[in-house]
Amino acid sequence: MQRLILSLFCGLMLFLAESCSSNVNQGSQSNRPVLYNPASSVVNPTLGVVHVSDTESQLIVMINTNELLVSEANSEGIPKADIKIRYELFDCTDIENNKLVSDSATFINSLEVRRQQRMVVFPIPIPAEQGRRYLLLVQTTDLLRRNTIRQFLTVNKTSIYSEQNFRLTTLSGSPKLENTINENEIFRIAYQRKPLDKLFIKYMNASQPVATSPLALAPTDKLEFKADSIWEQPYNPNTNFMFGYEGIYLIQADTTHQEGLLLMNFGTSFPVEDRTSHLIQPIQYLLSENEFQRLIAEGDETPKRIMDNFWLSATGSTDRARMLIRVFYTRMSYANRYFTDFKEGWKTDRGMIYMIYGLPNNINKGSDSETWEYTRRQQANPLSFVFEREPSPYSEEYFVLRRGDAQPTFWRQAVESWRRGRVFSINDLE
Repeated sequence: MQRLILSLFCGLMLFLAESCSSNVNQGSQSNRPVLYNPASSVVNPTLGVVHVSDTESQLIVMINTNELLVSEANSEGIPKADIKIRYELFDCTDIENNKLVSDSATFINSLEVRRQQRMVVFPIPIPAEQGRRYLLLVQTTDLLRRNTIRQFLTVNKTSIYSEQNFRLTTLSGSPKLENTINENEIFRIAYQRKPLDKLFIKYMNASQPVATSPLALAPTDKLEFKADSIWEQPYNPNTNFMFGYEGIYLIQADTTHQEGLLLMNFGTSFPVEDRTSHLIQPIQYLLSENEFQRLIAEGDETPKRIMDNFWLSATGSTDRARMLIRVFYTRMSYANRYFTDFKEGWKTDRGMIYMIYGLPNNINKGSDSETWEYTRRQQANPLSFVFEREPSPYSEEYFVLRRGDAQPTFWRQAVESWRRGRVFSINDLE
C-alpha cells in the first residue's frame, strides 16, 4: 500500500475510453474528433496567434513529428509527411454577424521530416482588423493517415497591449505557444506593436481559489492581480528570461492598461501533477468545506497517508482505489491541459465539471459560450452545462459556468458516486 499513489503517476496519461462528439454553432460541420480529448486524434497540434499589424495576425501551428505518418513513397525517396491546414475566421465583434465567415484558406504542405527533428512549425498569415474580435476554427489533417483534428482560438484585436501582441520564443528561435513555464525554462519575449524602451514585470505568488461548486449561486471571483514584486527590464527581443519561482508573472508594455502577457509557473511537471500535497486539493470537489478541512488536518499524517486513507476508505479495496485514482487524476491533467486560464485548469469551472462528469457527449462551441451535453440512455433531454466567456485582461479562455442551469440534484448524485468509490457515469442519474 505504501506505493499506491506514487506508482500510478508513471502511467497517468492513459486514455480514458469515453465516447463523445462535438459541434460548432458557427455555421460549420459537426466537430469530430472531439474537443478536450487528446486521444481522439493522433495529431494534436499546439496553436497560437500573434498580432503583427493593424490588419494582419499570424496563426502558428506547431506539430510534433512523432505524431505524423512519414513515408518515403515519393519521387525523391525521402521521408515526407503530408499536412493540410484549413482555417475559417468568424468575426464576432457584432453579435448579429458572428456566424459569417470573415476569411478562410487551405494550405497543403508536403514536407521532409529530418532525423531528430522534433517539431514542425507552420506560420500562417490571417487578415484580422484592429479593434475586432474573431473566433478561429483550425482544421489540421495528416493526409497520409486521413486523420483530422479541429481546434478553436479566440483572436482578440481590441487592444495592442494584450497577450496576443507578444511573441514568445525558445533560445533556438522556435515559437513557445503555451503560457505555462517551469523553473528551468529559458525564453525570449518580443513585442512589435509599437516602439518600446522597457518591459514591466509583475510577480504574484498567491495560489488561486478552486471553482465553487454548481450549488453555489456565484462563481469564484475573477483574478485581481496584486503584485508581490515589480521590476522593469530594458526592452530587447534577444534578452533571455527565466522565471524560477512558482506563481504568476504579468509582462506589460504599458502599465496604464491592465492587459499584458500572463505567464504561469505551476511546477516542473505541469500539466501532470506529481506532488502528493497538491494532489489532495482536488478532493475538495467531493467533500464539504468542513470535511475537507478535517481531512487535511488529520494529526501527524503525511500527505501521502492522507491520500491513501481517503481513496481506500471510499473503495474498501486497493485495486479499486488504484482505478479511481487513475481516472480522477488523469482527468485533472487533461483539465490542466485544456482549461488553464490564469489558474490551473482543474480549478476552473470547466475543469471542475470535466473532473466529476468526464468528457461530454456533445459540445456546442460558440464565440462566447460552450454548451456541454451529457446524454443518457432512454432520456430525451441531455444533462447540459453552459459556460460563458467572461472578459478578462489576463486570459482569452476565461469561461464561467451558468449556475442557474447547473441542476444541483444531479451534482449531488455525481459527487456521492465518487464518495462511494465509483467513477460516476451519466447513466447512473435517476
